[in-house]
Amino acid sequence: MTAELRGGLRPLLEPRSLAIVGASDRQGAHWALVENAKRGGVAVWPVNPSRDGVLGLRCYATVAELPEPPDVVLLAVGHQRVERAFADALDAGCRTFVLPGLGNEAGRAGPAVAAAITGRAAAVDAAVLGPNCMGVAVPQAASCWIGTLPESFLPGRVAVVTQSGSIGEAMVALGPRIGFRCVVSSGAETVRDVADLCALLVDDERTGAVGLFLETVRRPPAFAHALELLAAADKPVVCLKVGRSEAGARVALAHTGALVGSRQAFSALLRRHGAIEVDDFPELVETLEVVGCRRRPRGTRVAAISESGGEAALLADAGEAAGLPFTPLPPALARRLAEEFPNFVSPQNPLDAWAIDNVETVFPRSLELLARSGAFDIVIAQVDHSQFRGEWEQGWVRLIIDALAAAVAGTHVFPAVTTVQTADALPELAKVARAHDLPLLRGSGAAIRALARVARRRAYHAPEAVDPPVDLADLLVATGALPEHESAAVLERYGIAVAPRRRASTPAEAAACAAELGFPVVVKVDGPAHKSRSGGVVLGVASPDAASARAGELGGRVLVAKQLDPGPEVLCGLVRDPLYGPLVTVGLGGAAVEALALTVVACAPLGADEALDLVEEAPGLSAVAPPQAREALAATLVALGRLGVDHPEIAEVDVNPLVLSADGATAVDALVVVDT
Repeated sequence: MTAELRGGLRPLLEPRSLAIVGASDRQGAHWALVENAKRGGVAVWPVNPSRDGVLGLRCYATVAELPEPPDVVLLAVGHQRVERAFADALDAGCRTFVLPGLGNEAGRAGPAVAAAITGRAAAVDAAVLGPNCMGVAVPQAASCWIGTLPESFLPGRVAVVTQSGSIGEAMVALGPRIGFRCVVSSGAETVRDVADLCALLVDDERTGAVGLFLETVRRPPAFAHALELLAAADKPVVCLKVGRSEAGARVALAHTGALVGSRQAFSALLRRHGAIEVDDFPELVETLEVVGCRRRPRGTRVAAISESGGEAALLADAGEAAGLPFTPLPPALARRLAEEFPNFVSPQNPLDAWAIDNVETVFPRSLELLARSGAFDIVIAQVDHSQFRGEWEQGWVRLIIDALAAAVAGTHVFPAVTTVQTADALPELAKVARAHDLPLLRGSGAAIRALARVARRRAYHAPEAVDPPVDLADLLVATGALPEHESAAVLERYGIAVAPRRRASTPAEAAACAAELGFPVVVKVDGPAHKSRSGGVVLGVASPDAASARAGELGGRVLVAKQLDPGPEVLCGLVRDPLYGPLVTVGLGGAAVEALALTVVACAPLGADEALDLVEEAPGLSAVAPPQAREALAATLVALGRLGVDHPEIAEVDVNPLVLSADGATAVDALVVVDT
């Protein structure tokens, strides 16, 4: 699959002229198309041989008759005429198109027409948005959008690309919460796709952050390249992908292949490039409002003030669940608050300031003390900013917004207003918040998760340079699962520690090998790993005679390995995803290995710091792994990533378990699967 990023889309955002083929003044989508195009003051040319004019604009019979080739052609004709209309526009020199049709309304004829247009476009490198899309909406500017653009669709720094037209409609109808650079509905993406649209936004000076709603990724290498460019431009990406549930785990020889599916692979791709993944539409909106601000959280130290003890507790619970805990106030700050407001008997974080003193005094001053203490990266004002509150309460909300903005002025503290409500604030209060560059977030849980995700967002680091590939030609001599002895040798050549082992052809050799290794030992059938499933592993063998006897019971030809002291057990492995390439995974081993939620996944190759982050994120792993063992485990993950990049013929690697000790990590079971 190509990683090429294709151009020709710039006119969609800033056209100097637009042609609407099939334009009419009928109420509905056709009327909206013309009105939206007229918003920006650019030349708009309706093309319709059956009309003299449309909504006050002169109408032309063909694109060839226009004063000049337009920057963008919007093809608003049915599937019976659209191929001819597209060809005529190409002949007239047009190269950028919006094709909203060829959806359900075209029936069975749609795919063939779309394929014909795709072929014609490819022949001349024309850019086509669609088919089956809503188009491009740009606030207060010329827009090729087939729905109504409300006055509350306001300009800002957030660009959204959505493969769902309905989600695009939801975005433009959000009200004055988020300022948008644009909303692009990409539809079926037969000529240009989400990767190309993301590349367009990299160099767009008016785009500060990107939101994505995806149903599929058609060219993963190109998409990864676009994410890399957006990360390098310091433009945060927030992504909601639907269809993430597993259709069924693959039947695999290695645990790794069974545990890592398409959802984990896509999440790993986002993680590699510092993109933020969200789980549902409300969280997408809240997170886009946060990244739409010009300033961003610089850390995870958070404080809040609330108008309710119950809401303060709700906020604290949400913070704990989201990984953004509200730690106790520094003693000096708590004393200062109590000195200035004696009714603060024991100030907590979040701070319940209701009825402590005059609201016009206690809230602004408390916010100021929190923001200027140097103890926090984020300060939240929790206040019910629903538009349905009374007039006095709305004045109170305005006071809080202004006070929070004043409190953080001149600091690096990120301000946010949250509420338990899900209703929007009054439009005039939303305008005040935008002027102060602070978000008015809704729903305590969604709001805190949005802040946590942005605050914990990792910067993208390009993969580190690695050593030349290690030669494995003598080991990778056949397809399928390698015997454990050869699998372990593969790992050892990449610097991964493996328990000492010897191959024995007879019971007598097994006894000699056991004596050489030192007791106790493990005696295993000499074959692929995971033999314990079929009784092919005997633990605790404590003498040469026992080793000989166990070898005889297992058929004579065995693997004898040093039995390690007990320690925390870890699963780590490598799997090659057909779309996203080699992936490294790590999690608790032993009885926990089948629990997908206990493993974390990253794209290979891994740098040392990235591998350590992965170890820290694996649920429960840090609690059982001594510091030196974490370093050794991270080094193992780096080595597995190198192995996957260096040797594409390796389909899977399973290291289960890797036993941790106070001074390192050692594999006791290894499986390498080769697929040429």
